Formats: sequence, C-alpha cells, structure tokens
Amino acid sequence: MNRFHLLASFVGMLVTLGWVSTGNGSEPVGKWRGEWRSQSTGHRGPMRANVWKTSDGTYQARFSGRFALVVPFTYKVTMNPSYDQYGNVHLHASKPLGPIMGSYTMDALSSSNGLSGTFRAAKDVGTIRMQRVH
Repeated sequence: MNRFHLLASFVGMLVTLGWVSTGNGSEPVGKWRGEWRSQSTGHRGPMRANVWKTSDGTYQARFSGRFALVVPFTYKVTMNPSYDQYGNVHLHASKPLGPIMGSYTMDALSSSNGLSGTFRAAKDVGTIRMQRVH
C-alpha cells in the first residue's frame, strides 16, 4: 500500500469516527438571520438566531425578531438533533407557552444552504428561512 492510499484510509477512518469535519457547513452553531412567515395569518417578520452546542449534544438557540413590524419577541429553546445520510442536521424543539397559548414546536433542517423549517403554536402554523451571518 503506498503512502497516498494509507493517508486516504486514515482520513476516511477519522471522518467516519467524526473526528474531522467534512466541511459541508450543516453544523447549526453560529449566528443566523432571516424571516419567519405565518401560513395561518399571512404575517411575517425578521428573525435572528444565535445557536450553540451544549455538553449533552443538544443545541440551545436564542431567537429574536419582530411581529407586526414593531412588536419585539425573544425566546430560548433547546433543539434536539438527528442526522441524515447527507450530513444535514435535523432539529426538533418543543416549548410550553402556557394554558392560553398552548405549546410551540419547531422542526428545522440545518444544511449548507441555510436553516429552514416549520413551526406550530396554538392556531398558527408557519415557516422560518435563515442564512448564516458571516
């Protein structure tokens, strides 16, 4: 076996074990900017997120944005990851909002193209679309 094949085998093993990043950009850690859009009401607005990985393998995210152009909102949520065969990270979050508002759920995909997904709260269903802030 020549040196190239030996090196290629070693790097392949490290990637398989998760010790080397494949560079696909799907890791959701970082700052994001984009938009939320309600499919139920037609409302939409700007949204930002700051995402970091915790020691237990989940992600924490702080989302902030505006509703009706002037009403600010912010919330922090734990996102549980799962991974697909393409290296994309699927994120699921759920948070109780109280007896009147019910609960909030979000399912999102972090890929090299951005962070996108759906949300559901009380009688509202919508989407988020975000791009990484460099």
